[in-house]
Amino acid sequence: MTNASLSERYIKTGFVWLLSGMVFGIWMGITESFHFSNAHAHTNLVGFLLSLTFGFTLKHFPDLAGHPQAKLQFWLFQAGAIILVLGKIFVALDTSNNAPVAVGSMLTLLGTALFVWMLFRLKSQ
Repeated sequence: MTNASLSERYIKTGFVWLLSGMVFGIWMGITESFHFSNAHAHTNLVGFLLSLTFGFTLKHFPDLAGHPQAKLQFWLFQAGAIILVLGKIFVALDTSNNAPVAVGSMLTLLGTALFVWMLFRLKSQ
């Protein structure tokens, strides 16, 4: 994966999250299923906004995408976001299993921490 393609992948993935969040929100409004609002918010904030932020950061710092851990960071963060949002949906369905939320939260945190670590390890040119 090239430096440009990782940035592009993040931006495109972010817009898939946005579209998912918008459809989810419209469905919530139509069905008056507002108990899913937390999952909806995480879809847009964690999925869309953070993916877009990572993508534009990679555009601004193209060498960052060449870091050996960059692909791992992408997949770690995206897997965490998916698990987190699905966990929020399960919790809204009145399940007592909070484990997916915890796992997803930790994976997104680790993915974000890895991105920050990579960013600060980037050598100035």
